[in-house]
Amino acid sequence: MSSTVQRLKAAVDLIIYSDLIKKVIELAQFPSESEQERIVSGLKWIGLFSTDKITPRGANLLDTLCAALEARMAYGPGERDLVMLQHKFVVEYDDGRRETITSTLERLGDPIGHSAMALTVGVPAGIATQLVLDGVLKTPGVHAPYDASICNPIRELLEKEGITMVDRVL
Repeated sequence: MSSTVQRLKAAVDLIIYSDLIKKVIELAQFPSESEQERIVSGLKWIGLFSTDKITPRGANLLDTLCAALEARMAYGPGERDLVMLQHKFVVEYDDGRRETITSTLERLGDPIGHSAMALTVGVPAGIATQLVLDGVLKTPGVHAPYDASICNPIRELLEKEGITMVDRVL
C-alpha cells in the first residue's frame, strides 16, 4: 500500500474515531468532564474505538466483544486480580445521633492459584450449597442472605476461609 493511501486511510479512521467518541459523549450525558474523560479513556483502552480488524465469534456481537476483552485483559505471568466490595451505611439512632459505617472486603488473587473473583464467588456458593446439603439451611426456595439464620452460618464459614468484611465507623 502506498504511503498516500496509508495517510488517507489514517485520516478516515481518525474522522470515524472522533465521530464515535462524540456520539458516545452525546448519548451518555456524563455528570462531569472528569467522569467523561475517565469513561472514554477506558473505552479507548479496551479497544471499542479501534480500527483494528476483528474476528467475529459466536452468534452475536457480545460474544465478539467478550473475545476481544479476553485477549486484551488476560493475565500475564505473575499478575493477579483484586476484588473490592464496600457497603456504606448511614445510621440514625433514636437519640438523633448519626454514624456512617463501612463494611469492606478486599481480596487479592493468587498469581499461581485461584483468582480473587473465583474465590469470592465460588467459595460462598460452595459453602451455601454444602449447608443446604447438610440440612443447616432448610428454608425452601431462593433467598438473599438477609436473615441471621441464613447469613450467620455462611459468614462464619467464609471467615474460616479468610474471606472477611472489615467494619469501620467513620
